Amino acid sequence: MKWIKYIDRISEWTGIAAAWLVVPLTLLVSYEVMMRYLFNLPSNWGYDTCWMLYGAQFMIGGAYTLLHQGHVRIDIVYNVMPPRAQKIFDSVVYAVFFLFVMIVFTWAGIKFAADAWTAGEYLSTSTWKFPSGPIKTVIPVAFFLLSLQSLAELVRSLSSLRKRGIKE
Repeated sequence: MKWIKYIDRISEWTGIAAAWLVVPLTLLVSYEVMMRYLFNLPSNWGYDTCWMLYGAQFMIGGAYTLLHQGHVRIDIVYNVMPPRAQKIFDSVVYAVFFLFVMIVFTWAGIKFAADAWTAGEYLSTSTWKFPSGPIKTVIPVAFFLLSLQSLAELVRSLSSLRKRGIKE
């Protein structure tokens, strides 16, 4: 199915983009450590920026991780299942624990971010007073990306269940 390939490409691209956030994060952490410990001049924005970059990297990389089967699962149980039972298990997990939950989190995240933008909310972790809307917007975007990828994985799993040749 062509649309599954598009979802896979989106997950691949966003995962690669998220991975590149490690470059500014590393530079910023190095700068902040140097300023704090060598010159005794910590910034009021460094900590906030670091956790925002790391949070964005972690969240946006979730769909990429699902695409490459990198999320945690109980392999000791999964690996002793016959292939058909594995596909049934995968289908249930993708439908209930990924797709349904990610849709709920996307919906809640949209409200969470919208409230921050509407209220003109600022971060309270420092005196920098950076708006919290941008980082809170990453939350529903990341959950939406995970929803898309979990839908693709669910369809892939269900279609392989319908194919003959999967032994009991």
